[in-house]
Amino acid sequence: MRLLIISQFFPPETNAAAHRIGFLAEKLSENKDNDVTVICEPPNYPKGVLFDGYKNSLFSAEKKGNITIIRSWVRITARRDFINRIVTYFSFFFSGLLAGTRVPKPDVVFASAPPLPVLFSGFIISKLRGVSLVSEVRDIWPDSVVAVGMMKKGVLFKILESCEKTVYRGSSAVIVNADGIRRRLIKDKGVSPEKTVVIRNGADLDLFSGAPNPNIIDEQYGTKNKFVVLFSGLIGLAQSPEVVIRAAELLRGEEDVVFMLVGEGVLKKQSEETAKQFGLKNVIFAGERPRSDMPMFCARAGVGLATYKKSDLFRDVIPSKIYDYMGAGIPVIINLEGEGSRLVKEAECGLVAEEENPESLAEKIMEIKNNSARARDMGARGRKYAEKHLNKAKLAAKLEKILESKARGA
Repeated sequence: MRLLIISQFFPPETNAAAHRIGFLAEKLSENKDNDVTVICEPPNYPKGVLFDGYKNSLFSAEKKGNITIIRSWVRITARRDFINRIVTYFSFFFSGLLAGTRVPKPDVVFASAPPLPVLFSGFIISKLRGVSLVSEVRDIWPDSVVAVGMMKKGVLFKILESCEKTVYRGSSAVIVNADGIRRRLIKDKGVSPEKTVVIRNGADLDLFSGAPNPNIIDEQYGTKNKFVVLFSGLIGLAQSPEVVIRAAELLRGEEDVVFMLVGEGVLKKQSEETAKQFGLKNVIFAGERPRSDMPMFCARAGVGLATYKKSDLFRDVIPSKIYDYMGAGIPVIINLEGEGSRLVKEAECGLVAEEENPESLAEKIMEIKNNSARARDMGARGRKYAEKHLNKAKLAAKLEKILESKARGA
């Protein structure tokens, strides 16, 4: 199977989309009968700064194992307001579209969004090359952009939604990573239930199967004998990091509790300024770290946080960091009722705090801190559940079967 993957984000970028697509591409390329090509941007996310060792040329090609990677030009900027984001996303739409006409004809196109324009590229390329399109929707745009307050339901929204629905109608299959997204696509976007398939992000069990040395974290950040509250991943509008900072303020009197935020995002600087304004000594911003460092951070953590802005739309998603916490065997606290909380409850691997309520979040943190035996049991149950139901390698195999069937025209 000759497979063309289109994803704006790809390793060495470290956001959830890059992790997912990087893992799937690697697993699909392990089958010697597969010829995998990825079209993505030169790495610059989330800071909007080109990574060392890369060029932002029109096209550049590289090999990673059995994967051919085509990096196409994108407008790079550190400014993350709505207009600059739109320009960046559509710059990749145009360059990625052009790249897709230059590669050998694929048997099937797999386009992963957000951002939404990636689906537009995949749709047009599939039509030009006369092959099937499999679309992946990890978050529903433009609806999510409205939910975080960056866009209103005006003319632009209607145009984007119309294009979005056209892509869904033209897709042979639509892959989603949560049942709630599937239900919303069927109900609100008119997607056929028969073509919509759930493939969760899953847990990278191999990554979290080693024995990382947590003492490295203690040495680097001075966390020896501390209870570490971990927040990993994007520090953005949807993640409501202000709730985490407020919880840290409430627990500032607990001298053995420290909050560690590992990641970057549009609200990182604001969160740092808020922590400084409050004079918080119990908050550490570790910045963006390689994916390979996550087992070490998780091994040092007493609990992992998954926070979200209060929105009905976000109830339908499962934060990808939850899978990491479960794979690492640490308890989870989520603060939004929905798909994520249902997973936590079903696996019995953590607690659910009240929505956008720092007092409730602080209370749940102390509940886990003060009951180490219960915390260990939660972590063990999370890992066991992940091994049984969320093995990322098995989920990749499920995707491969779908892609193969669509490549054959099934």
